[in-house]
Amino acid sequence: MSHAYYLSILSFFLNKMKIALFSLLLVALTCLSAVNSTFVVGTCDSSKCGAGQVCICEGGVSHCVLLDQCHDVAIVQTIEHSWVENGQSFTLYRVHVFNYGPRTLKNIAIQTDCTLDPRDQNSVWNIEYHNGFFSLPSYGQGIATGKEFVFGYIDRGMRSPNLFIRALQY
Repeated sequence: MSHAYYLSILSFFLNKMKIALFSLLLVALTCLSAVNSTFVVGTCDSSKCGAGQVCICEGGVSHCVLLDQCHDVAIVQTIEHSWVENGQSFTLYRVHVFNYGPRTLKNIAIQTDCTLDPRDQNSVWNIEYHNGFFSLPSYGQGIATGKEFVFGYIDRGMRSPNLFIRALQY
């Protein structure tokens, strides 16, 4: 085999690698932009606190608390059903937000990242969803002490999206 033949094969694989690398870079930038977006709940700006922290707003005053020290709220995400439609996998998730705290939770900012890929704009219900953040609907009364709030969504794929509590307003 000639030297030109090997060079053409090498060129072919290098072009494929460039396309794959570009695709990977595009996905990474999309993930970073989703993670770096902010959301305001009361006086809490979700970007005020660092990684692994939650912004808590009480009486107009906000402060940061380590996530593992935030015991008043819990999120449980469950898979209700998965299916394949026209060769594409979908999963229906139900998310329960529990308020274990001593007062009504007026709002919450739950951040996601590029792991969430809703099927379409009608695939998220019973909650507000904007720029990578879930928050309680404006028509609601919050979540009373000892109660839960449930919302749902349909996501592409079979892998559970990441959800992070970023801000709480009491």
